[in-house]
Amino acid sequence: MNSPTPPDYLNAEQLELFEKLADKVVGLGFALPAVLSLETMRSMNFIGSQVMIFFAPMVKAFFTAREYDLLQQALERRETIGFLTDLIEAKDEAARAKQKAQSARLKAEKSAAREAKRKR
Repeated sequence: MNSPTPPDYLNAEQLELFEKLADKVVGLGFALPAVLSLETMRSMNFIGSQVMIFFAPMVKAFFTAREYDLLQQALERRETIGFLTDLIEAKDEAARAKQKAQSARLKAEKSAAREAKRKR
């Protein structure tokens, strides 16, 4: 899966923030729960963006004030949830492919080492 096309209304700062957020979600292994949660809440995205204002003091421990405001503004539009879920899925798929390739490489190296040891 290729990286999704971002909506036109997101600025460069917001796109960078979504990339960082998606990387963090995938890095922590929360891609599936995050996508499920986002898809479940998609129809209530505006309410969710407004709830973010209420929780701002607590959540700003994870984001700068500027990042948090950018995220909240972007999430007011329904299309943003779709973009974010697509981005997380694309990054998760890329991470899984990289992990699979690394696993195959390690397996091949072990097999080659075993074969070399057996020939001695």
